[in-house]
Amino acid sequence: MLQTMKFDSMLAQASREWSILASKRPELTDAIALQRRLIERSIELSKTIDKHPPLQFKLSPAEIVARLNKGHPILSNAEITLDVTHLRSFVLAFCDDLAEGGAGKPAQRVRDMLKRGDLEIGSLLTASLMRRLRDIRTTANHLGVSPDLLWLISELSVAPIAHRLQRAHLIDAANTNTMIQASLNAWNQGRCPACASWPALAEIVGKMRHLRCSFCGATWKHEKYCCIYCDETGDLFLTAALSDIEKEKRRLELCRTCGGYLKSLDVDHTTPFELLAVIDLASSDLDAGAVNRGYTRPPMREFHAT
Repeated sequence: MLQTMKFDSMLAQASREWSILASKRPELTDAIALQRRLIERSIELSKTIDKHPPLQFKLSPAEIVARLNKGHPILSNAEITLDVTHLRSFVLAFCDDLAEGGAGKPAQRVRDMLKRGDLEIGSLLTASLMRRLRDIRTTANHLGVSPDLLWLISELSVAPIAHRLQRAHLIDAANTNTMIQASLNAWNQGRCPACASWPALAEIVGKMRHLRCSFCGATWKHEKYCCIYCDETGDLFLTAALSDIEKEKRRLELCRTCGGYLKSLDVDHTTPFELLAVIDLASSDLDAGAVNRGYTRPPMREFHAT
């Protein structure tokens, strides 16, 4: 009951944000409509995952500390087997949502392959959960489908699972174990300490910079104020705003060394996982501003333990 109320509250908050965004930027009407469908489906998927957990995975506190202290994301190289019994219908439905939202026949083709079994859902979702981008790209190229589309479909389908794993092994674990908290505080990498993804953006809460994972929603602090991709700290790493009016609330971190950028938003509190995509879309003008200046978001680097 409490979870249902939480999700209803999230949807209500998202609806308010979408209404404001649509009035300010009517060109995003179609994107907002698609995002609404995807988030509503993701919340239904979250309810199903809570009712029918698709995997059993548990790291001991000692294992979590050891991985973080070695600089290894906690889910890296993990042995995970997903039960996709209750996930299959959602994967197919995400294909439908994307097809109707603009991806068209390519998304329907992926759906047909998944339904026929030409593309094994369990293997696809496991590869996404483990952030094995190369495996998914190889599979997509072999089947003649869009690698980016296949990556997106699989990511939508397992992101709520990744969120629950990082909550259990990072946030909740750190709240009850001082050693895990210390190891998490000492994590000084740009990539996520849970899954190794890059952050979608940085949220500034009370002058404290919180990086937010684009996949699992993890929150972590980077002790150095530097480029999260290449660690540049000098004059080639700068902060800029699209206008003087916005510089106090919304900025871009730009790196002339690697050409990467990150959005930085001042907020009252960190955004719930379910709403990260909403604020990401609402700040898409910052992405456009960075790209127009020649900056990009680097592709995810797969993590390999050494």
